[in-house]
Amino acid sequence: MLGRQVLPVANLPDTFDGVPMDGMQYLFTVRRDARLLPHTTRVVNPYEIPDPPLPEASAMQGVGAVGEDRRSDVLPSEEWRETFLRRFKNFRKNSVQPTIHVHIPNSSAKLMPDRKERELWWAFLAGRPESEWNPPKKTKQPKPSRWQQRTQKKQQTSMGGPQEDISLPYDVSELYGTDVAPDTGTSLPHMFPSPPAGQSNQSGIEAGGAYPPLQREAIDPPTNVAPLIENSVELPLASSAREPTPALLQHIDHRYALHLLMYFGHWINVRTEEGRLPYTDITDAHGRWMFSLLSRVDDWISGDETSMLRTLGRGCMELIVERRKYPVAKELPPKLPMIDETSCWMVITAIIGIWGQTDLWMDAEGLLSKVEPPPI
Repeated sequence: MLGRQVLPVANLPDTFDGVPMDGMQYLFTVRRDARLLPHTTRVVNPYEIPDPPLPEASAMQGVGAVGEDRRSDVLPSEEWRETFLRRFKNFRKNSVQPTIHVHIPNSSAKLMPDRKERELWWAFLAGRPESEWNPPKKTKQPKPSRWQQRTQKKQQTSMGGPQEDISLPYDVSELYGTDVAPDTGTSLPHMFPSPPAGQSNQSGIEAGGAYPPLQREAIDPPTNVAPLIENSVELPLASSAREPTPALLQHIDHRYALHLLMYFGHWINVRTEEGRLPYTDITDAHGRWMFSLLSRVDDWISGDETSMLRTLGRGCMELIVERRKYPVAKELPPKLPMIDETSCWMVITAIIGIWGQTDLWMDAEGLLSKVEPPPI
């Protein structure tokens, strides 16, 4: 810590307080005093500003009472934010650390769709069967070689002549037993209902005249269709939504999580633009997925990734506005519960608190202050 000794140093007791008589005693006092000095120092901050004095309580009581009450109704309290962020940080640490005694399946079955399959991920999160979110891949036909292409062309050229003389099975002359086919410019009598007796059709041919009708077997319509429809069981359109289990989250890293969060931002944008349509519902399970995916995102992210998270946070604000404008009727609960305000605030608070986007609180306050709070 004090450097390598090169010059001779006097061997004196630490209690020596006399005047150094030579250079060796002087070096001893220098090294002794250097041991007592702190190893870290702080430079005086030239831009340090003293804390401004706090205003009196009586002066602020009449000025900001209305604004603070309105802000407390629109945004979550400071105590709730601090408690949530502390617990969310602990959840992130626990979710990324390895654990023991966890059963890892040995099956090679696919657990979830590919990262770039947005529509398949929507079906997967909705709880659809594997046949919908994991369809079989189309097999590519092998491209023929040049030798095979030349062989096919030679076969087509050699078979081109005889094919012109081959009689087709649906030749009109064979059907009617005549050598001359009827004029194709006129309407065929068997394509339309026959006119009444004594009348002629548009082509001027008497009904039951030159061309006898074709012999066709009458096909009786099935008589048991109605019982099948009446006794059929209606298949459910959607089953229970899939949850973000640890078995699934362990296969999702930082980039994968951001890609899926981008999908959620797109789906929320479609919800706000298309209106309250059934196929655009953002459910409570979607909120749990967003919460879990945010725990997989690293602390340091790029500018594009920050912009994507900000878009997701603003989308959750729009969902809060929609829920306050159109509250869900309690007497008619939906099949899949819609995302609530608490889930939206958890996503917004995580984005603001973990990645330092504090200006979004002002955006949320300005957006939600225009909407009346829900009745208690």
